Amino acid sequence: RVLFRSIVTDLLTLSKLDYGRMELRMQRFSLSALLHKVADAMKFTAEDSGHEMTVDAPDSLPEITGDRERIEQVVVNILSNAVKYTPSGGRIRLTAQRAGANHVRITVEDNGVGIPADDVPRLFERFYRVDKARSRAAGGTGLGLAIAKEIVEQHEGKIALTSEYGKGTTVTITLPTDLKPHGR
Repeated sequence: RVLFRSIVTDLLTLSKLDYGRMELRMQRFSLSALLHKVADAMKFTAEDSGHEMTVDAPDSLPEITGDRERIEQVVVNILSNAVKYTPSGGRIRLTAQRAGANHVRITVEDNGVGIPADDVPRLFERFYRVDKARSRAAGGTGLGLAIAKEIVEQHEGKIALTSEYGKGTTVTITLPTDLKPHGR
């Protein structure tokens, strides 16, 4: 029942994104504060799984313009995946830094199970799962990365994933600091 509700919620989110009906609530906010808030909220989940989570998001990062709630949703999704697919005792690192004059880069790096090279190009497809049985057992809908990609692209950003099977995964999100609202 919970998984069904998750799938319905995720499909509604994707539908709104697809048809431009997702109203982005644009505001200036501290990316550093957002990342620290998310990491604090996820710290207990990570520790329960035996992980060490570190955060390097300096206060000197520029504020960004965007939908704070949606950016938070993306970071939570990526961190949740890192926790879920990193065996006990693993390391997860969340970092953020300037990327040129008008962009910031958020990176989530883990030393988890990694992803086979053949699967990496398909990860942002809807419903795609690397290991169907394990994904279902872990409670995933197969839509989280597709939603993350759509949200990042609506913010005129980019999301990329690199992975080495058996060694870990790195997800990089690049966002503009000065996104202009579209015709609103």
